Amino acid sequence: MIPSKIMTITLSIFALLSPPLAAQTSVEVNTLKIEGLVVGVPQKIDADFASEHGVAVPKPFQFTIPTDRTKNIKVQYPPEVAGLFKYNFATEDNRYRSGLHVVPFSYRQNIPFEFNQNVEGGPLDILAHVAKMGFAGAVVDLDKSEIDATRQTEIGPYQAVEAIGRYAEADGTVVVLRVVALTEKEGETDGLIAIISALPETTGMKSVGDIVYVDGSRALGTLRFE
Repeated sequence: MIPSKIMTITLSIFALLSPPLAAQTSVEVNTLKIEGLVVGVPQKIDADFASEHGVAVPKPFQFTIPTDRTKNIKVQYPPEVAGLFKYNFATEDNRYRSGLHVVPFSYRQNIPFEFNQNVEGGPLDILAHVAKMGFAGAVVDLDKSEIDATRQTEIGPYQAVEAIGRYAEADGTVVVLRVVALTEKEGETDGLIAIISALPETTGMKSVGDIVYVDGSRALGTLRFE
């Protein structure tokens, strides 16, 4: 358990906005696995992944990329994106639908670092702050963004906190965001920020809350730590 006192959060949220789809690597969709209601390609983020991409993986995990609804799936790795990876789901004519971007985070006491903040409270309070910071790091202009809800949720067997809202890009396009902060066990100091983004016009979303049904969110729902 994390005591209810001031903690310092260390985040890696640099350059969360990713380059265009053209800069990404296509995902093979012929290796299928059923994960709950998700049919797709299993992915492992472990020591081999860390070695291949030159990143640190504090907590190994696996998840499934759904391929039953979208076939045009591309992925970006560092240094093109911050963190571990970003999977993008697009229409056949290459219009963005949704994405899943995962960034590790750590919180420590008394460690000066960029993005450090003093947070008073227990584990869920800290996860809520991490989620809000992740949201702020993922938008183009804070003045053109809004968080509609910050709430406790579950990702598989894990407790988490999500911030759901939207922001406007420079051309006026509205992007819906769901930013989830989670750890494997309550009170652990290492966890993940999952940033799901979606365009209402290409996903058929009727409300901001519908982001929980897009492919990026479906992929996150299959995540399991190893």
